[in-house]
Amino acid sequence: MKSRLIIADDHEVVRQGLRDLLARTPDLEVVAEARDGPEAERLARERSADLLLLDLALPGANGVRVLEHLRADGIRIPVLLFSMYPASQYVDHARKVGAQGFVGKSDSSEALLHGIREVLAGREAFPAREGARVEPGPDGNPFAGLSRRESEVMRGLLLGHSLQRIAEDLGVGAKSVTTYRRRLLDKLGVRSNVELAALAARHGQF
Repeated sequence: MKSRLIIADDHEVVRQGLRDLLARTPDLEVVAEARDGPEAERLARERSADLLLLDLALPGANGVRVLEHLRADGIRIPVLLFSMYPASQYVDHARKVGAQGFVGKSDSSEALLHGIREVLAGREAFPAREGARVEPGPDGNPFAGLSRRESEVMRGLLLGHSLQRIAEDLGVGAKSVTTYRRRLLDKLGVRSNVELAALAARHGQF
C-alpha cells in the first residue's frame, strides 16, 4: 500500500519536481498540493494523508506557523519540513511544536526520500549536526558556465513550464530541450528540477 503525501510549496517548479520524483517511487504518492500556508493547513485537516512535506517559506503563514496551528488543534499528521534555509534557524523550535524532520532543498533526492521514509517509520529525520554538510558546487556563480540555450531552458523550467511548452517558446524540438535540460543539470551538479530550483533560489535566480 502506498503512503500518501501532501506537498506544500509556493513554487510550481518545486512541486512539479516533487511530483516527478515521487511518481517514480512505487511506495509513495502525492494526494494533495498546497501553494500557501492556509491551503496547507486546510489540506492537512481535510485530507487523509500519512505525511505533510512542508516548505518553511510559504505565503500567508510560514511552515512553522502552520505546524503550530495544526498541533494546537490536535492534528497529528507527521510533518517533514523542507526548506532552502539553514536547519539551525528553525529546527529547535520546529521540534518543540511537533515537526518530525527537516530536509534542505539543496540536499539530494536520496536524502529527501530517506527523510520521508524515516518519518513514515515513526522516527525523526533531523540533521545530526548543523554545519556538517558542505555546500556543493564551485565558488562564485554556478550558472556562468551555461550556454545561452541552456540558460533559456533553465528559465522555462524555473517558471514551471513543460518541456513541450519550452520547446514551442524556443522554436526547437522537444528532444533538443530534453538534451539541454540534461546538460544543464549535469553542469550544475543537480539531478532533478527540485534540486535545480533550490540551487537557483540560493543564488537569486528566481
